[in-house]
Amino acid sequence: MDVGGTVNYIVELNGFYASLLTRPLSSEAQALWGVLMHLFNRAGWPPRLTVAASTLLGFLGYSYTTLSRARGELVAAGLLIHTPRPGRSAPWYELQSIQRKPVDKSVDNPVDKPRLSLVRFFCQP
Repeated sequence: MDVGGTVNYIVELNGFYASLLTRPLSSEAQALWGVLMHLFNRAGWPPRLTVAASTLLGFLGYSYTTLSRARGELVAAGLLIHTPRPGRSAPWYELQSIQRKPVDKSVDNPVDKPRLSLVRFFCQP
């Protein structure tokens, strides 16, 4: 993801699910992406994060083979960079932004606000 804490979780989430309409992923890959988003969010959006397979397997309940397949899907889709490390060290993960541009993560981001003109239109008798 973008370095420096400029990730908007909601924009990325909405972009990810919108992209599934034209670039489908297995449910396993979708769940893995969601867990990685959660872990990156909890870590404060570092540029890359090391995560043990056992951690991901604990969240997902997959076999290692299924985890590898799901990870490969995300890599092939350009949503993830996976860098193995030597020995038994956990690999590095780098999430790639769906938006491919920096976005404002502040609370005042218009993405987080409803358009009141639309709300009024639909709520009027």
